[in-house]
Amino acid sequence: MCAKAGNIPPLAQRPLPGLIFRQAVQAYRREDYESSLAMVREGLDLIEGEMSPDESVVLLPDPDSARVCDAVVLWAQNLFQLDRYNDFQVLMASAARWQMVPENLAADLPELDLVGLAFAFKRGEYLDVVNETTAFIDSHREVLPPVLADFLLLRGHCLSNLGEPGRAVEDAELAYSLFRLLGKELECARSANLHGMLLVRSSDFPGADRWFRRAYDLHRKLGMRKNMGGNRLNLGIVNYKRGALAKAEIEFQAAVNLLTEVDAQVPLCRTAIARGCNLRLQRDFEGARRVLNQAYKQAIEMNLAREEALALEFLGDVYRDEGKLEQARRFYSRALAIGSSFAPDGDIVMEVMCRQGQCLSLLGRHSEGISVLGRALLLARRLNDHHEESMVRRALASALYATGDLIQAGQHIDRSVQMFEKVGANFELAHARMLQANIRLARIDGGFVEDIGEMLEDAWQGLLKTIDPFIKSGVDHWVVAARTILTDISRRRSQWEKLQRDGWNKEISTNAKMLSQVPPIIHVSARMRDLIQLSDAFADSEEPVLITGATGTGKELFARRLHEQSRRRSGKLVCVNVTAIPESMLEREFFGHVQGSFTGADRDGIGLAAQAEGGTLFLDEIGELPLKQQPALLRLLQDGTYHAIGDPQERRVDMRLVAATNADLEKMVAEGKFRADLYYRLKILGLKLPAIKERSEDVLPLLRHFLSDAAGRPVDPTELFNLDSLDMMQNYAWPGNVREIGMVARQARVQMASTGQVCVEVGRLDDESLFFTGPQKSAIITNDRSKVPEGISRSRIMLALSEAKGNRAETARKLGVSRSTLYRHLVKMGVATKVTAG
Repeated sequence: MCAKAGNIPPLAQRPLPGLIFRQAVQAYRREDYESSLAMVREGLDLIEGEMSPDESVVLLPDPDSARVCDAVVLWAQNLFQLDRYNDFQVLMASAARWQMVPENLAADLPELDLVGLAFAFKRGEYLDVVNETTAFIDSHREVLPPVLADFLLLRGHCLSNLGEPGRAVEDAELAYSLFRLLGKELECARSANLHGMLLVRSSDFPGADRWFRRAYDLHRKLGMRKNMGGNRLNLGIVNYKRGALAKAEIEFQAAVNLLTEVDAQVPLCRTAIARGCNLRLQRDFEGARRVLNQAYKQAIEMNLAREEALALEFLGDVYRDEGKLEQARRFYSRALAIGSSFAPDGDIVMEVMCRQGQCLSLLGRHSEGISVLGRALLLARRLNDHHEESMVRRALASALYATGDLIQAGQHIDRSVQMFEKVGANFELAHARMLQANIRLARIDGGFVEDIGEMLEDAWQGLLKTIDPFIKSGVDHWVVAARTILTDISRRRSQWEKLQRDGWNKEISTNAKMLSQVPPIIHVSARMRDLIQLSDAFADSEEPVLITGATGTGKELFARRLHEQSRRRSGKLVCVNVTAIPESMLEREFFGHVQGSFTGADRDGIGLAAQAEGGTLFLDEIGELPLKQQPALLRLLQDGTYHAIGDPQERRVDMRLVAATNADLEKMVAEGKFRADLYYRLKILGLKLPAIKERSEDVLPLLRHFLSDAAGRPVDPTELFNLDSLDMMQNYAWPGNVREIGMVARQARVQMASTGQVCVEVGRLDDESLFFTGPQKSAIITNDRSKVPEGISRSRIMLALSEAKGNRAETARKLGVSRSTLYRHLVKMGVATKVTAG
């Protein structure tokens, strides 16, 4: 019933035919809005037929009977349910012209004003609605009209969408209490539904489930199928957030059936959006795209801004999960623009920022991605949305993991796991546990863990808990992914237990000390991770291993890892650079000699092969081994025998050979520069290491490692380089590979310490000089040839000098220039052309 008050025009106070109005109300509650509308019109027609043209005064009806104004309100409510805003505007104009409604709606007929505000809510005009409802609530606190509860409920909905869950909960609780006092079951159900929505936002899924079921039971009692459909939709959302994807699909289908019966297009659009998200989680990308595209078109047709933004957001998710990141970002940008227009600090903006940050990181723009994710985290925390905060923290952990910042990555993923556990989001929790395991394994590989056994056990136990949620989700893809990581952890645990049984730690107090003897292979790329796993698989074999790759790609690191992971770890790892030994001395250095075998041999000499007894012999630059020494090496490989110079007695050695080269041995075999039989004996097990330009995601982790190593403390690359430079680093070719990154880190540290600025020249980009600069400047590309003498950059020269250990002749050879050309460059650079003693 509308308000019974003094300023309502006489016509609006006329009584209605009671039977017709009761039937109209019953039809409304059955959600038969067309029939209800027809009955309202019939009742009003009867009133109009009883009036005389000049009638101006009527007796007031019984205060409990329905009046014309009640019919007008019910008419408006039917139009709202039927989404006929244009008809609503016509009704308002006509009612005012017929003097059926007062001029001041908010003061004298607030029920009708409420319908207008509800239409504004549908259009996404949340802030305007909050202002209007607040003005009414504040002006009626003392009299407490029954319609106040409806204003509270509507404001609660708006505040929820504006990202103010605390105030929304207060309004929902107060509205529910008032409706119960008034005995309004329908309104109790509406406020219970809002309560459930707010609990979803705060990730209290069990509580949300209870409130939605309470609302559903009330709506079922009232026979309101449209509202029952809305409740089933919300129960589906709760289920997919908890990871029960199959149950969610059942709820969504039930919602569709109920809503289709009453042709409820708006909630059907919302159901399609939620179902599209659920299909994506099940990796049915085509099905998700089809459903979401249809929902997007419906949202546009019905002018539903929030639903339009959600459809775009979830379409972006489909493309992101398919690896189509740029397409995903376009969808996210459109969703962000729409979401920002009606709720700049709301949940949609926060969710889309999280997704944009993920995409930027996956595209290699890690610094930008982490910055965006940081803003999303602040917004999620302000919204008190624990589920979304967990999602953002997981995304942050992944982005930090990609940059090699394993400490912060570990902190964020641990917090994400804790929060997902608390809210019961088991499916997303399983994803977080997979990332947590990968980060822990990376910390082990990087040498950042003291208790390896404990870390492996934690990773194992965490991964075991992912299998059940993934199986229940019905998505085989994730079951296989989790089992793959479990297999890797199982293998590592077996290796670790074997190391413990073999007494690996007998003379060393902690695992960390042993780890510190072998420099870590810094990486986050899947390609390097696969190579490390392959290397570990080769470790226990007795066959030789041939490691190929350009200079500076980490061949010696892999050789050391092969040795330390093998059964020969207690023996020596003897490292030899073939090019460092004069050809005339190779045989003597390799196999040793006996006293008197040549002039000056006043005692026996132990060769490198004998030194490697029980261990591993690593021959770097094997391609430089002269042809005449190759048969002896082949014999050593095949039979384990050799002859020391001057000793006719055959000697035997138990060792394993690991060789490395940056040369194309297959081409050398074709050219007759390397023996085919030796080549095929060496290549039984092979590791081909990629250049840095083929694994650009490892650039920033390596830079972080070298900066921290030089400083003796953790150093973030942003302390010394601006974001432009860091992004450009990932596009630079790095001809010197890992060594060049190390040189850039050392130069940057020295420059910052001495001048307070950083400007490191690294080479050429598009035939122009490239400089990586400090935070206060931008990266520089210049064609100023004075900075780059005759096409060779300062960094290339310094890198070659470093690799040649200061030997100027070797440096010139590496650069492919004459010694005089090198000296001329050194003079221009202010570097000494000779190394002086002392």
